[in-house]
Amino acid sequence: MFSIVQSKLLGTLITIAVLGLVGWLTPFAPFKFIVALASIVILALSLRVYIKRIAGLVVLSIVIFLLPMTVNLYSRIIFQALENLNVWPYVSVQTERKPTATIQIEPSISIKIDGSLEVSLVEGRSLEYPSELNVRNLQDRLEISGGEKSRKYVLRIGTDVLKTLQLSATSISLKGEGSLEQLELRATAVNVRGNLVSTRFFVDGTGVNMSGNFSGENLIVDGTGVNLNGRFSFTRTKIDGTGVNLKVELRNCESVIVDAVGVNGTIDVTGTLPTVLVLNGTGGTVTVRNKIGNKLQLQSSNVKIRSE
Repeated sequence: MFSIVQSKLLGTLITIAVLGLVGWLTPFAPFKFIVALASIVILALSLRVYIKRIAGLVVLSIVIFLLPMTVNLYSRIIFQALENLNVWPYVSVQTERKPTATIQIEPSISIKIDGSLEVSLVEGRSLEYPSELNVRNLQDRLEISGGEKSRKYVLRIGTDVLKTLQLSATSISLKGEGSLEQLELRATAVNVRGNLVSTRFFVDGTGVNMSGNFSGENLIVDGTGVNLNGRFSFTRTKIDGTGVNLKVELRNCESVIVDAVGVNGTIDVTGTLPTVLVLNGTGGTVTVRNKIGNKLQLQSSNVKIRSE
């Protein structure tokens, strides 16, 4: 028969297991962190009372590293069985939805969903998407909507005749290659990787990460945290953010304006065209490597400039 101490410890472990399950189910990263932190605090307090410090540290390490793997392994098996039996008709068990349907693309595509988007730009004239999303074909325009906040929707979009692409979701991951007239991305978290050309390129997000080669006429990035890495070749570029980190090559850019609280990083200015580079902030340090000589006009407000 369990003693009172053992019963309380067992209750604590069950509570932590439930918290681990809840953390695994939720797609919201900050909530996962809160759940993990709460589990550690609960266990630490319990172990401090019932077990010596060293023993408590050992058990705590085992729980932290083994419990997530155990919950992940067995919950996948259990939830897959439940979904196959259709006993949870109103609960989303599987968070990722892969393409199950195909439609011919139109020059303009607008996708606005509740949930996360993972989009790959590929060669071709078709759009592959999860069939549970709603699709409307309006002559030269496709509109896709629907979805659930707890799910991630995976799409593959052909770019052969694509001119305009508008994406709006909780989070957006865009990768691939393509040449467009207009590209608009709106989400809390935006991650872009690849080689993209767009006459008008607009990104709006709380966290924005761009990595690759990007070119066009106008680039506008509006975010709280902005991280840019790669080559950028736009006639006009405007970047607004609270914290901006740059590791970029600006090639043949006529005008680049960065407004932020903190600006840091490295900028290589290359090409043959005269470039105006404006860095406005309340602090930060930027290393500028000038490869175009006196064709560069550099202006800085409260941002320390290092020249190489």
